[in-house]
Amino acid sequence: MAVVNRNSTAIANVIATPNITNNPPFAPGMLRSVAGSVAAAADDSATSIGRVVRVPSNACVSAVLISCADATTAGIVDIGVYQTSENGGAVVDADFFASLFALTNGPYSNTDVTFESGEYTFAEADTPLWQALGLTADPIRDYDIAYTITTTFNGGPTRIRLVVNYTV
Repeated sequence: MAVVNRNSTAIANVIATPNITNNPPFAPGMLRSVAGSVAAAADDSATSIGRVVRVPSNACVSAVLISCADATTAGIVDIGVYQTSENGGAVVDADFFASLFALTNGPYSNTDVTFESGEYTFAEADTPLWQALGLTADPIRDYDIAYTITTTFNGGPTRIRLVVNYTV
């Protein structure tokens, strides 16, 4: 085996001739965090949506963390991206971050679900959200990060809290 030195994109840009300016998430910058919670009731049916936080389309998402009590005997959610109500409210990708995430295995306290579904990859975390969503240009808008109930809750209401960390 050969000894190999490999560089991240950030390092490769800095040592390139001429230098390439790094933009977030590669450049020094401020990590931003947005948090919110929504109480899902026991009778919220499947396909109910809880819009929890809003992020800009140029956000490079580094973490999506979930906190909630145990949902007792039933309660499964997807965590994904939706247009804001101002932009029509349509689903962009309902399980972009987490797919069929069982809240019955809780309680959860800042559990990282950023890459749980496999749709959002480690490589995409180094790109703006609009690019990770497959768009060819930044629409310069906000998106809602939301949960979608896939299996109706049982055993009472469950407050779902999301924290999204990102750079721009």
